[in-house]
Amino acid sequence: MKYAFTHANLLDGSRDMEVRPSMTVLVENDKIVSLKEKGSVPEGFEEIDLQGRYLMPGLINAHVHLPGTGKPTNASEASDLAAKVDKSKLMQTVLSSVVKKNILTSLNAGITTIRSVGEVSYRDLANRDMINIGKYVGPRVLACGYGVTVHGGHTDGLMGIPCETPEECVKVIRDNAAKGADWIKIFVTGGVFDAAVKGEPGVVRMPYELAKASCDEAHKLGFKVASHTESTEGVRIALKAGVDTIEHGARMDEEIIRLYKENGSAVICTIIPALAIARLPGEMTKMTEVNQYNAEVVMENIIESAKQALANDIPVGLGTDASCPYITHYALWREVYYFAKFCGVSNAFALHTVTLRNAEILGLSEITGSIEDGKCADLIVTEQNPLEDLTALKDVSLVMARGHFIREPKVKRIDYIDQELDKLL
Repeated sequence: MKYAFTHANLLDGSRDMEVRPSMTVLVENDKIVSLKEKGSVPEGFEEIDLQGRYLMPGLINAHVHLPGTGKPTNASEASDLAAKVDKSKLMQTVLSSVVKKNILTSLNAGITTIRSVGEVSYRDLANRDMINIGKYVGPRVLACGYGVTVHGGHTDGLMGIPCETPEECVKVIRDNAAKGADWIKIFVTGGVFDAAVKGEPGVVRMPYELAKASCDEAHKLGFKVASHTESTEGVRIALKAGVDTIEHGARMDEEIIRLYKENGSAVICTIIPALAIARLPGEMTKMTEVNQYNAEVVMENIIESAKQALANDIPVGLGTDASCPYITHYALWREVYYFAKFCGVSNAFALHTVTLRNAEILGLSEITGSIEDGKCADLIVTEQNPLEDLTALKDVSLVMARGHFIREPKVKRIDYIDQELDKLL
């Protein structure tokens, strides 16, 4: 497994990256071993002549859910199905195959690292382990397993285990740790799906005491904590409790900015799921008028949160919330596109965010996220230059994940979803 990528227009993942033309990148097994301008191909290396195409780090999706495809599903039906999975080995096997398919869709779309942030029946952990022992070639997976929520809270009965006391939160976290989770997920606020009235999509559900107990136990065991949080007060509670990443986010005040900095916490920006629910007809997304109204509120909060974070040197990462209505596992390029469009960053900074910045937030920057000597060989190739047009990320022509080479990546797209989302570009 020795490859020489020659005649590459290199984008290295750095903050202010520019195209480095006519580069040769040598890969041996799962590592990048050399970057040089032009040069001959060493003996024993297979030459992959990119002929001026664009070579860059594999993309990182910092927020996904793996059981769904993006096709809209009635929430009560999804909860009923989830309740049955833990009781049935057959249904666990079926769900594992669905999760595998979605993971491979991500890989073929150029996503070489994903973080799953709340799943059903630990199927994310099961598939991560299959990838890691070589059962199939897939991206790097950071898995949360079940999240910690409260009765009536966000994802209760779906991806979260409801708790009433600190002791119950601790038990869920210890169970997750015993099963091999990589991160811990908690749900501090409600969301678009479970808001009862217009204007309250991020009502606080989890009391501070439960959030604090969850963070304390997770940190004691060596885990970082991600928190679903969609209101200013929810962000305040989550940060005071000690979470490491705020998922989605909300407008900040001075205290919240200070808490972010004191904690070293980051915010994960997820514009496209709220955009799809807010702007597409409810009959398409199976969302109510209240859902649509609240999605608009959430989207505005997410965008403002990201802009405030950038202005105050708070780390911002990107994720898609894949499995939400109309959000597929190949849609990360759309989030990158909207991050640049709505948050006012350059295309170079947006590409840096979905590669090296995400790696830094997830604790992987020594391993992946940029093209450097000694880093893992997580690479993608595009025909066009994403620094000129981020939609170039929509179609990747080559993918390498931890040294495994996918020469002809193919994504099975859901045409009606893409057609509707394209109207929003």
